[in-house]
Amino acid sequence: MHRISARTGLLLLGCLACAPAGAHPHVWVEARSEVVLDEGRGLVGMRVSWTFDPDYSAFAVLNLDSKRDGVPDPDKLAAIARERVAALAETGYFVQAKLNGRPLAFAPPGDARAEYRDGRLTLSFTLAPSAPLGAVRTLVVTTADPDFYVAFGLAPGPEPVRLVGASSCLLKVTRPAKEAQVGEQLIPDAEATARPAAAAATGADYIGRALVACP
Repeated sequence: MHRISARTGLLLLGCLACAPAGAHPHVWVEARSEVVLDEGRGLVGMRVSWTFDPDYSAFAVLNLDSKRDGVPDPDKLAAIARERVAALAETGYFVQAKLNGRPLAFAPPGDARAEYRDGRLTLSFTLAPSAPLGAVRTLVVTTADPDFYVAFGLAPGPEPVRLVGASSCLLKVTRPAKEAQVGEQLIPDAEATARPAAAAATGADYIGRALVACP
């Protein structure tokens, strides 16, 4: 299987074959997160929430509605959330973080959940450090698919990222230079497949960043 297909298969809650063809990216996500620190400025974890675009959301919940009432079965949503979040470990959960200048690894989330509301699917989970860490001096976090198959954008509004705890620390959120619009034709699939670097270079313009700095 092609690397892009393998990576995307971990994320998508449906089959890859039904993703729209002809452009990169194929799926759009509005990302929200909370960075949680304790009183000693230690990183407790990051609460992550991804809301998928309407077209993908509608497809993702197909066959999850046994009552045919337009509402996915809660138990089926819960099961698929656990399954897909567990699989995302291979990608590092698409979250790249550096704590005090060093790459940060995460433990497997134990609280994966999914919600379908107003035609949008939201996948939520908490990422905690895989090992005890010292106090945060700097924490830099981005959410991105290096292949740019999935476009992760910061959710609209004033607080796509929130800082919880450690009131002496500061949070700075930098929105990307560009915002990927749902359905926007950015890179032809043939070019992205032949030249993966093209997808990565283009995707870099669409990546936001959160910086936490503590005294």
